Amino acid sequence: MPSRLNRRGFVRTAAAAVASGAATSAFAAQAAENEPLLPPLAPGVEAKPKAASGQTVCCAPAAKPIFTCSGAADVGQIADHAARQLTTDGAGKMSCLAGIGGRVNGIMDIARSATTILVIDGCPLHCGRHTLENAGFKKFEHVCLADLGMEKGKTPPSDENVAKVVRLGTARLGK
Repeated sequence: MPSRLNRRGFVRTAAAAVASGAATSAFAAQAAENEPLLPPLAPGVEAKPKAASGQTVCCAPAAKPIFTCSGAADVGQIADHAARQLTTDGAGKMSCLAGIGGRVNGIMDIARSATTILVIDGCPLHCGRHTLENAGFKKFEHVCLADLGMEKGKTPPSDENVAKVVRLGTARLGK
């Protein structure tokens, strides 16, 4: 059975690859040696939801984009699954938070043209909220799972917990 991802080894491999211009190859080689990093999504939740046009939702224009800090903990997984469910339900469209942080023109345009933006943060560090604020966005709806009593490292990514976030997200998006 493959071993778990060795973060220190991965960072060394990735840093060397970036220096040599082969980052994609280094990541692929490291990832191939390891088992999947994320548990499967909840039944009925798509990994990359598609718009009617067939375009991946994160890249499609959206009146109500949803930006999620998916983090590295259980609450991040819940936030991610909730955003995907909100997209599937048609309440909004999940978009790429890293695109905001990287000031990617297409993603920035999605946020600029939005009628309502929803940011879902898994923990009280509020990385998602800070990312939008640092990019100049001041008007958006914000949900933090800690405010719902979900504690980092102690909250299972259950359907019930995802549903709580989906209900609040739906209300904040005004669907």
